[in-house]
Amino acid sequence: MSFFRSLTQEKSKKIFLVSFFISTLFPFLIIIAAAHHYLFPILAAHEIEKLNEVLAYALMVLLFFPLVTFFLMFRWFSFLEKVTAEITLKTMEVRAGKKEFAGQNLQVDDHYLSHIQAKSPQGNEENEIQSIVRSFDEIFQTAVDQIEERNRIKELLSGLIAMASDLTSELDFDRLFPLIIGKVTDAMAAERTSLYVIDWEKRELWTRVAEGIGQIRLPLGEGISGRVAASGEMMNVDDAWELPYFNRTYDETNRFRTRSVLCIPIRCRRTRHIGVLQVINKKGRHQFDQDDEILIKGLVSQVGIALENSILVDELKLSFERSISSLSATVDAKHPFTAGHSERVTEYSLLMAGEMELSQDQCEALKYASLLHDIGKIGIRDEVLTKNGAFTPDEWKEMQLHPVKTKTILEKFHFPEHLRRVPEIASCHHERINGKGYPAGLRGDAIPLESKIMAVADVFDALTSKRDYPKYTFGEIMEDDRMPINKVIAILQGDAGSNFDPVIIDAFQGCLQKALLRYRGELFPPEYVDAFL
Repeated sequence: MSFFRSLTQEKSKKIFLVSFFISTLFPFLIIIAAAHHYLFPILAAHEIEKLNEVLAYALMVLLFFPLVTFFLMFRWFSFLEKVTAEITLKTMEVRAGKKEFAGQNLQVDDHYLSHIQAKSPQGNEENEIQSIVRSFDEIFQTAVDQIEERNRIKELLSGLIAMASDLTSELDFDRLFPLIIGKVTDAMAAERTSLYVIDWEKRELWTRVAEGIGQIRLPLGEGISGRVAASGEMMNVDDAWELPYFNRTYDETNRFRTRSVLCIPIRCRRTRHIGVLQVINKKGRHQFDQDDEILIKGLVSQVGIALENSILVDELKLSFERSISSLSATVDAKHPFTAGHSERVTEYSLLMAGEMELSQDQCEALKYASLLHDIGKIGIRDEVLTKNGAFTPDEWKEMQLHPVKTKTILEKFHFPEHLRRVPEIASCHHERINGKGYPAGLRGDAIPLESKIMAVADVFDALTSKRDYPKYTFGEIMEDDRMPINKVIAILQGDAGSNFDPVIIDAFQGCLQKALLRYRGELFPPEYVDAFL
């Protein structure tokens, strides 16, 4: 390319052509010089004259060939000059990128540009320069288009891979919904996205999250989403308002105009489709095209996997929680006065954990430990567990074994890694920070933080619930009715620093009002709560 470029410089071209012409005559000039030097001295005068005539005729004949060659070379140099200029421009265009090339001030010699502008000949017939240049133009245009398409596909694939990674790593159903909507809205360049889940038993669609909208429920077969859910076929609509079955209520209420809609069912591996993904109003264009349909098919496959995984995890969690609740209720059901005790201890414990800003894993471990903290009581004799009155020393000793039995039972469970501490937490709810608790007499930081929280919740529920045996009495016999809240608070505050962690007592007082209002009218008579508040 640099060789051709140098040839197209005007001065270089003239020098080259003159040099070429001289080099063509150079062999003949050598013959003449040799004749004058070697032949003329030995020839007679008339022979020299004849030889001169022969050389003159030969020179005239031989001059024809350099002149013809010179003419052809000059013509082809002009041709190469134009082609080279076109190739130079196209090469720059490919390197810069088609879109960037249009906006950049690339320096190209005026000499080349003038040739490009003047390259079209007069008349209708195409000459060979036009044909070759047009071929080069098509080749380079194809190269530019291929580069653009390759870059577009590369960006698309990297976006799909990143989205798949984000979606499959999120299993929490509440966080997955807005994540899907945000990712799809960006990828599809849409104004709004809605995600619906299909409830086949009720034959309706529902959405937990849709951008800027609250929860929506609609029957299967109603509206665009309902029809896609019922048919299982994708719909691409130019203007939703032209459809007789489209409901404009939302648009009119929120001053929104639904135009183009692309709606597709979400399929999963184990059953028929489980949901519907809908994108609304393509940005920059009046409708979604075939490329958008291809893209959303790729997106919805990732959404389906993530959604199905999340639903399966939710079902497993629900099954696990129901099993735990059933075990907890088994202990509480042994005596009518203790019914609901484990659930209330769990509620109070989680309120304190929220006040103290514990992590999600800590809260979840505390939740299951609270629900199961008394499971060991199934190993205590009923005559001891339900005794009405003070325990004998032997009965009290037996009663103190229930945390140990709790731990033994729970260690047989296969808890997930983040819940492996549940048996330990549950078995330490009667430990006291001064070391006078049971069963191990642990002190201070040797007691798990979650167990310290549960200890306060357990005592609070015991003192504010009706019991038919003496409660946490500190050496005195109490009545079986619930203790006034003021007295309960006084007991807890008095034991801060000895039995209970002062930090947790402060957290308890911070959430006490929520706890009382949570059970007002259910466990606590309204006047019992209102008198304190």
